[in-house]
Amino acid sequence: MGHALAGVAVGCLITVGSRIGAKPVSWRTRSSLDVFSTWWLSIFVFAFLGMLPDLDFLAGIHSGYTHSLGAATVVGIASAFFIHTPRLRTAFAFSAAYGSHVLLDWLGTDTVAPKGIMALWPLSQKYFLSEQQWFDYVCREYWLGECWGHNVKAVGWEVAILGPAAVAMAYLVRSRLAAEPQA
Repeated sequence: MGHALAGVAVGCLITVGSRIGAKPVSWRTRSSLDVFSTWWLSIFVFAFLGMLPDLDFLAGIHSGYTHSLGAATVVGIASAFFIHTPRLRTAFAFSAAYGSHVLLDWLGTDTVAPKGIMALWPLSQKYFLSEQQWFDYVCREYWLGECWGHNVKAVGWEVAILGPAAVAMAYLVRSRLAAEPQA
């Protein structure tokens, strides 16, 4: 939950920040692939990108290459080829939404070796973990009753910390799009 909220908050922040003072863009001149043409689509894309690094669980590994600034850079570069207008802003927003996952995992509690994330891959294969562990670990012993209680408490903390920022940024994106001319 926290990863989705952080992806939304960061992606929308970059979207709103880059659009402040910019000339309004006519809805008619937008590319059909412009992720910012509807606010709900941008929310979905940023939330997805915030959670995307955890797909490495499907390969039976975790906190490796996908949890790095290098992977976030690859996401930004790849998005520049698929999103037409405006490429740089979109690429940066996508990269930052993905990279928010790296930051949150670095600030999290890790109980499984190797502890931390491979944050600087491909420059380094070293694992990094902050001493400031703001977010609790995820209990994966789902058959235990106390595991569920622990995870509910951890999710509640993530929502309390990241939810207000995500809602505020999503609201700003929606407000900005509503203010643009619909020629």
